[in-house]
This record gives sequence, structure tokens and C-alpha cells, in this order.
Amino acid sequence: MLAAVVSAQNKSVDAKAIAKEQIEKYRMRVIKGEKMADLAVLYSEDPGSAGKGGMYYGVKKGLMDPTFEAVAFSLKQGQVSKVFETAYGYHFIQLVQKRGELLDLRHILITPKELK
Repeated sequence: MLAAVVSAQNKSVDAKAIAKEQIEKYRMRVIKGEKMADLAVLYSEDPGSAGKGGMYYGVKKGLMDPTFEAVAFSLKQGQVSKVFETAYGYHFIQLVQKRGELLDLRHILITPKELK
């Protein structure tokens, strides 16, 4: 029984490592000049924003995951965040515009896949 639990934990850790490695590659592509909107359409697993190039408009505090908000509201216009983890998976954000207390941003989400 213990071996099965350890095996399941190892698969979970491996799936997370694979997802994080993948999103780090996408982030580096953006840093090197690729358009984040294009990568979001192709690779983001966020059903709410992927088809819109990863865009969220008018994000205000209190609506999103607290970790996501903390990262988003710490960015300067045009800045790309480091990769971070929430309950949904791994993300990175680019702050497009700040309008008072509202943010327009792009993000990419990659969720760990269960390994067989």
C-alpha cells in the first residue's frame, strides 16, 4: 500500500515538474521577443482567455486567485512575471496596461497532466 502512495506522489511531482518546465520555455520565448498573444492562443490551458490571446481586461482586486492577483498587481506596464503556481497550475503574466485600480493583462496557464 505504501508503495502505491509513494508511486502516486512521484507521478504528481513529475507531472508538476513537466508542466513547470514547459511554461518556463514559453516564458523564455516571450522574453526573447515572441508575441505572448500568439503563444497563449497556441498553448494556454485557460479556457477563459486562451482564445483571446491570454487577455483579461479590467482585472480588479478580489476577483482572481490571491497569488495571481499578488503577482499581477506587482508588475509594471509591459513587464513579464516569473512563473508562479496556483491551485490551477503554473502561470506567467504580462501587464499590458494599468487603468487606476484595473489591470489589463495577458497570461498563460499550463496545468500538470496526470501521468500514467
